Amino acid sequence: MNSVAENLFAYLRDVIYNPAKAVLDIEALPEDFHDFGKGLTYFSECVKEGNELAQALSRGDLAGKLPSRDNELAAPLKSLHSSLRHLTWQAQQIAKGDYMHRVEFLGEFSEAFNTMVEQLAERQQKLEDKIDQIQKQKASLEQNNLMLAALMHYVPQQIIVKDKNTCEILLINNIVMAEVKSDPNYVGNVLELISDRSSVQNNAFEVDVTYKKGDAERFLLVKTYSFEWGDSNAEVFAITDVTAAKYQIKALEVHAYHDSITKLFNRTFAMITLDSWLHEKKQFVLVFIDLDGLKYINDEFGHNEGDMYILNAAKHLKLFSSTAIACRIGGDEFMLLVPDIGYDEAHASMIKIYDDLKQDEYLNDKPYKYSISFGIAAVEPDNKMSASDILSIADERMYENKRMRKKERKTERENKI
Repeated sequence: MNSVAENLFAYLRDVIYNPAKAVLDIEALPEDFHDFGKGLTYFSECVKEGNELAQALSRGDLAGKLPSRDNELAAPLKSLHSSLRHLTWQAQQIAKGDYMHRVEFLGEFSEAFNTMVEQLAERQQKLEDKIDQIQKQKASLEQNNLMLAALMHYVPQQIIVKDKNTCEILLINNIVMAEVKSDPNYVGNVLELISDRSSVQNNAFEVDVTYKKGDAERFLLVKTYSFEWGDSNAEVFAITDVTAAKYQIKALEVHAYHDSITKLFNRTFAMITLDSWLHEKKQFVLVFIDLDGLKYINDEFGHNEGDMYILNAAKHLKLFSSTAIACRIGGDEFMLLVPDIGYDEAHASMIKIYDDLKQDEYLNDKPYKYSISFGIAAVEPDNKMSASDILSIADERMYENKRMRKKERKTERENKI
């Protein structure tokens, strides 16, 4: 290999393995290699930019510098970067209480994400309905301005009364006073947030705002009324801090649809998904799985071994396919919902899971075996069966499979004798 080729090869090697030291002295090349050297240098810069962006994405860093517009090698990564930034923005908007956002470009994640948003919206509505009931009860006490002024110091909400024309603050109650002691700008900041989120109107209205001070974030539900206060055209803002409820809802979302032991989806999520797929007229299979001999292992070897049986079975069921939704629906019962496949393909996959589970490495020194029984129901787009019908078919086939395996084991024992 001549010296020019060696230098170029060494440069490419550094670009790949040691980019910080990758330097090509173009002037040191023969003149007829100068253009090639410049092109190779530009190609190397494109590779470096793409690698830097890939590393930033792997760290979750979306704020870094993007490759140049002309860098076509990095185009797919720039597209991924753009999608992740948009998804981040959507998540931030949802965290602020804007539940109108939906994700459409991330497959199965989109379905789970959108379901979560819908559930959050429903729970938010229930919370607002409850607060509305409380506000109506309070409203019955506010018969005149004097009574209102007296009562505002005792109601559990923060109360601010403002002149609509001059924006003068006419009254704040003790709860707001306590807020102002720790944050002198509290009233002005909250009213500005309310103004940004609502239009001018005469009737009562509600708005939820997110109030931030430093790293702290609070969620406020504000109900506003217009009324006459002496000679003033006034507004009263009844503010309820719902921060604790918001965080409780978020925590519940994490656990609402998952089994606590296996971390698979639970029965509730399985039934919601089944109903949704039937409504959408999807092609899919439903597989019922039952762990054979779980009671025997629990009774003879302890519940810790039984729990390991459940966990190891869940581990293998997750490997059915990347699109399968694996659920634990009972103590020893599991369900798989798999889109866009038929009976034969599902059966072949379940036989493989059956064989793999029997040979699980955890059983190497154990005096017992793992075994599962399963039943498959295939659903076509033109399906007329109800969810109950499909579940019954899969359940019956699972028990047929269980009876067949018991018969096989009995035959094996008789042959040994």
